[in-house]
Formats: sequence, C-alpha cells, structure tokens
Amino acid sequence: MKKFEDWLFKPETDFLGELVRFPFSVASAIYYLVIKFRFFLYWGKILKTHQALIPVISIGNLTLGGTGKTPFAIWLTKALLSSGIKPAISIRGYKSQSEKGLLCLDSSGWDKISVERVGDEAYLLAEKLKGIPILVGRDRVRASLKAKDLGAEVLILDDGFQYLRLKKDLEIVLIDAVRSIFKERIFPRGRLREPVSGLKRAELVIFTKAQEQKQQLIFELGKINPNLKIFGMRYRVVNDEQFLGKKIFAFAGIGDPNYFFQTIKCAKIESVGERAFSDHHYYKPEELKEMEKTAQELGAELLLTTEKDEARIKNFKSALPILTLKIEPDFFGQESSLLELIIKKLKEQRKC
Repeated sequence: MKKFEDWLFKPETDFLGELVRFPFSVASAIYYLVIKFRFFLYWGKILKTHQALIPVISIGNLTLGGTGKTPFAIWLTKALLSSGIKPAISIRGYKSQSEKGLLCLDSSGWDKISVERVGDEAYLLAEKLKGIPILVGRDRVRASLKAKDLGAEVLILDDGFQYLRLKKDLEIVLIDAVRSIFKERIFPRGRLREPVSGLKRAELVIFTKAQEQKQQLIFELGKINPNLKIFGMRYRVVNDEQFLGKKIFAFAGIGDPNYFFQTIKCAKIESVGERAFSDHHYYKPEELKEMEKTAQELGAELLLTTEKDEARIKNFKSALPILTLKIEPDFFGQESSLLELIIKKLKEQRKC
C-alpha cells in the first residue's frame, strides 16, 4: 500500500504517468470543490461555529500524516504544564472504536484501555502524559466542554486545522521540511488536505524534520501570509546507545516511514533491513512472523520500530526483542521563545 501511495502522490510525472493517474486528478478536482463548499458554509455562517469556554490551540497540517503532530503535542503539553497552565488534549482517535463517541483517558485506569478502542496516537499520548486528560472522539465541541469540566485551562486539538466547528485561539501548522508543499497536489492525487492558501488562517508554522532554515520556503510562505511566525523542529534520538553495536531490522506504519529509517541511519545504528507500512497499520500476526523470519535470515539481533507502532504490537510474542526508537523534539535552542510566543498569543485572545 505504501508503494502505491508513493507512486500516486509523485508530483512530477511524464505524459503517460499523468494519463494513468487521470482518474485521481478528476477525483482531486471534485474534492477541491467539496472543500471550498464546506468552507463557504462556515464562512457564510450557514453552519455554526462554537466558542469554547477555555482557550483552544490547534495543532494541524496541510498534508496527510507524517509531520510530527503527536511529538509536538506531547512537547507543548509538558511545556504548558511546566508554565503553570493545565492542558487537556482532544484527539479524534482515527479508526478506533471511540471515534464516534467521547472517551476520557486520565490517571484512572487508562492503561486498561486497548489501542483498538482509542487508537494508536491517543494510546501513545496517554502513556507519555499520565494524568493529563486525553479526550478521544471526533466531536471536538463536546470535548471542549468536557475539558472545562475537568478543570483544564487550555485545550489542545491534535489534528485540528481542518476542524471548523470549534473556534481556535491559535492555529499552529506543522509542515514537512523535506517535502515541498508547493509541489504537492490535492488528495487523492496528492497529499494536500486543502490548498496551500489555507495557511492564511494560521498564525504559527513549525517546519518539522528541519536540518536548516529553508529560506525559499519561508519566502514563499511569507507571500501567502506575511504575519506567520516560523520555527524549525528536528528530532533528537534519546536512546541510541541502546542499539550501538547491534544489528537491527526496522519497520514502521506511520505517515513517513522513510524518515524513521533515515533517523536510524543518522543515529549510526546498523540496519540490515527495513519494511514500511501505511499510517495506522494494524499488524497481522503472520506479517510480524514473516518480518521476524526475514530479520533472522539477515542476521538482525532485534526488531526496531516507532513508539506509535509499539502500541499496535503489544500482544505479539517474538523470538527477537522488539524495541522502540525514542525521540524528542529539538527546536534549535528556540524552545523558550516558541513557548513564550504561544502563551502570549493565547493571552491576546483571552486570559488563560
């Protein structure tokens, strides 16, 4: 599936390639019209937008998956908490049993909840942010009311940029610095959830997977929205010493598996093989057994995956150890400035 997506989303193709992809281009045009009509309904106040009782920070993106929303949400939650602001998180729980309702994961027994019930991202958030209310369900308006009842002083929307039913006090958009959004196309022909012009609604952009400042991208974004504040974010591996001197086989079912594999190489971890799956992939026992066999044949001493994938393989018994690569966001020394800006913008809207 991942190879098909890579083929389909390829931005530049020859005439024959475009001809083969033509049905998806037509679907993209229809999807674009649906997006525009939906925005018109909200801008025209035909559909109602709700004001939450507490400030709302949205963390979102313009493209499908793979920009690092969950690691950033974890960092922001901890940073706000350390500043004396009590946060709660609202997450859809994509493909989970709780998506259509509202489930609160807090300090009271969240670890008894299965990943099938809440989704891999919510499960990871609950593991990393013990004691912080994690509200699982696609109705973010209902989640905002629950967050207020639980005593939260700010609500963080994980993947909230395209959610229009709830007014946001701060729109943060994460952009993959490796892939240029200006070369992407509208889904399903490309990865874009909406046109790049949607950044006019944003106030803060975080370039993720950044190794340096992308001056040309910053210039192009400035033409769309001159008021954007822009920061860079990269990932720091915090447990690389655990794998040094060992041969690993890597696998991942996340938005951008290739970046995970590249991170392993940059950390000087010896990889003898790798396998990519689609985002949120639920592993079958036979798939894991097949990978285990392949890894053993290649001389791997262990299987290495992401923390998000770990939640989906907890019940699998493997002859090889299955470990996770732990990462933390690094903002090039600008963490304090970024947090100060976020809190300042919230206070400009209303008091926390």
